[in-house]
Formats: sequence, C-alpha cells, structure tokens
Amino acid sequence: MERVDELLSITGWQSEPQEIDWNEVERKFEISLPVDFKEISELFGHGAFSGYLKVLPVNGADPEGMLGRWNSMRECADKTPLSGPFDPYEVFHGEIGLILWGNSMTEAQYFWLANASSSPEKWPIVARTSPLDDWHQFDEISTSEFICRILKDPEFRPFSISRKVERPFFEAYR
Repeated sequence: MERVDELLSITGWQSEPQEIDWNEVERKFEISLPVDFKEISELFGHGAFSGYLKVLPVNGADPEGMLGRWNSMRECADKTPLSGPFDPYEVFHGEIGLILWGNSMTEAQYFWLANASSSPEKWPIVARTSPLDDWHQFDEISTSEFICRILKDPEFRPFSISRKVERPFFEAYR
C-alpha cells in the first residue's frame, strides 16, 4: 500500500516481515481488520513511531495487545451503567463499535469505528488526545495515512507531533 511504503520511507525502517496468523486474530474479533493495519503490523512489529505512537501488538496472549485491551474494554463497558468511558460510542461486539489499535505515550487513543456491514478499509478512525478529552472522527482515512499525518503534518491538530520530532523514526520493542 502506498501509505505503508511512505511510513517505511520516512522512518527509514528495514526489517524482515513478521508472520501473523490473521485468521486466528480475526476469528477472535469476529471481523476482518483493515489491510493496511495488517501490513503495518507485519512490517514494523511491536514498537512506537517516533517514540510516541504505539501500534498495539496483535499477540493474543498479551494483555496490553489489541485482543487483551479489547477484552478489558468490553468488560469495562459491560460494568459501566448508562454513559460509559467510550460514550457516545460502544465497544465493538459484533455490529458497530470501537476497536483500539493504537495509543500514545501521552494517553492519546486511536480506534476504528468498526462496522460489520462495511469494508474495514471504509471504517472511520476515532481518536482522542486523552481518555477525558473530546472525540475526533476521521472519515475516509486509512490507518497508515493517519499515522503519516501524526508524524509529518503540522496542521493535523491536535494529534500531530511533526513540530516536536524533526525526523520520524520507528523503535521496535523487544
């Protein structure tokens, strides 16, 4: 994908792609995930862009990974009466709802507004700069484009870090 190639280029990242059993991951979510996210996960692995934006690992055993965080979000939403921590959204549970795919070192959170009846490439990205801040919804933007804009676009407020980090990089977690 073009924007994934751009992420590789602007970060200078080179690594052997990782094999991920997407059938198993998507079986647990009960939905397909965006193709560019899969490519990012395979090419970059677990780590952070510019020491800031962390794409969650898809390892099912990791409580801090996508599946672990999704399960804890569902539990939290189930226990919270009326308006919960994700209001006005719901956590994805088969129809329409949030799936957390990344976060930042300053508590920003990045979700897809997943919809079982539409292509994952059409899902909006819903984000907030901290769990107590307002939501921002971005329609018709891929995961890789969203990450590129955070890293490079000074006008992509309030999420951009381009004025703070001169040259984007990727740091792998081991």
